[in-house]
Amino acid sequence: MDIVHTFDRTADVSKLEGCNTRGVEYRWSIFERELATVPAGGRVLDFGAGSLRESFDLATRGFDVTSLDIDAAVLASYSSRYDWPDATKHRLIAAPDNLFDGLRDLEGEKFDLITAFDVLEHLDDPATALGALCRHLTPTGKLFITVPNGRTLFELAFRVDLMIARATGRYMRPGEPHLQRNSPAKWRKIIESANLCVVAHELAIGFFANTFNALVQLPTLIGGRILRKVGVPNDAAGFCDRLFSGRRMAALDRIDQATAPIFRGLYGWNLFVVKAK
Repeated sequence: MDIVHTFDRTADVSKLEGCNTRGVEYRWSIFERELATVPAGGRVLDFGAGSLRESFDLATRGFDVTSLDIDAAVLASYSSRYDWPDATKHRLIAAPDNLFDGLRDLEGEKFDLITAFDVLEHLDDPATALGALCRHLTPTGKLFITVPNGRTLFELAFRVDLMIARATGRYMRPGEPHLQRNSPAKWRKIIESANLCVVAHELAIGFFANTFNALVQLPTLIGGRILRKVGVPNDAAGFCDRLFSGRRMAALDRIDQATAPIFRGLYGWNLFVVKAK
């Protein structure tokens, strides 16, 4: 059986420092600042570890890392792509049915840091997930979270696609669709409802760069998919990659920076640092 690497970020920078997306090299310091307060060599849980990009970053910094996701074969495949340091403290845990089963395997264990990057939007009940994670934090532990802003064009399109898939019975691989479409304020309420308080919150991925990508990429990829189904080969994804690069995206990024006070509420991603109340 072929292994599907849907969310492959092995060639990207770690979310702890930023992300290369929408043709822009975004960088932030919100997580790096808080990471400095985590005890050296402390225990970290990478919840929904995906391609292990952050697990690898944290392991190279000397942390004792546990990576949890749903597919053991995918985790092992991604793990083989990294040059792990000697004496790395790292373990992989797979929970085939759901991530909560993996948390039950960690019953009684506490972590100085838990990361949940691009995870909560894939869950039916993110508040329950956060409550379960909170029980695994040490008294001074922190939780790093990234979640999309449900007010963006991309998230609206994902919601429509999910509705169509459910109505037509189209198969969607478990763990892939976005089941949540929440505004920044709603995400904050969900976090606080799980007995957590927000230490820091920033928004990233500029409005103009994000919206331009959505306006072009979504119809282009859909059109490419339709053409392939009728036997017309094409490289729609490659076309988008070439379009979203260079001076064009740099110019949009400069506009985003200049208009941030106006449009920040429509930026693409939320970056949260939270702790137990």
